[in-house]
Amino acid sequence: MFSRFFKETVAAAMALLSLNCVAQTDDFACTTATLRGTYGFKIHADLLGILTGTAPSQTLHRLANAGVIDAVALATFDGFGGGHQKDFGMLNGTRTPGEPPLEFETDETLTYTLSGDCSGQMQIIYPGGKTITTEIVVLDRGKQMYGVVSAFHSSPSPITALDGTSCSKGCDFGIQTGTMAVRVDGEGGRGPRGQ
Repeated sequence: MFSRFFKETVAAAMALLSLNCVAQTDDFACTTATLRGTYGFKIHADLLGILTGTAPSQTLHRLANAGVIDAVALATFDGFGGGHQKDFGMLNGTRTPGEPPLEFETDETLTYTLSGDCSGQMQIIYPGGKTITTEIVVLDRGKQMYGVVSAFHSSPSPITALDGTSCSKGCDFGIQTGTMAVRVDGEGGRGPRGQ
């Protein structure tokens, strides 16, 4: 009985050690070239309120009701720190502005940086001055990405928080969001156009 237990324990330990060795031999480091191609994004967020002050010491002035945002996007990364995106979003069950209504919002540009440990930052710049900055983690040698919005700047219609703080142009907003992306071109994804 003890002999069988000992053999199984040794076998399990060897398996774990071999996995550790495999992980240590994979010395892949991300660069901006790791993100090259088109990615499909799924975004869910809650727009919580207006931010005043300067980061990281900003104050959140809560809205009466958080704005629930769901969106999808296609972003194309050029491998050099830039690219473009189009998205379609819903805010509290209604379409966010796009031209014309019920179509993807286009003409969005993006910039990004990526560290060797595959963490980085992406910024989406919309026509009209809205910007969204997202902290990202790239997985599986550039095939997947997760993100959390760290800054959201917009010029909305006039909006007032519960405490009376108002904003009518050039506002920073508190937003809680989760983003997931998967590469949709290349291996395992969408092929070249027309195929």
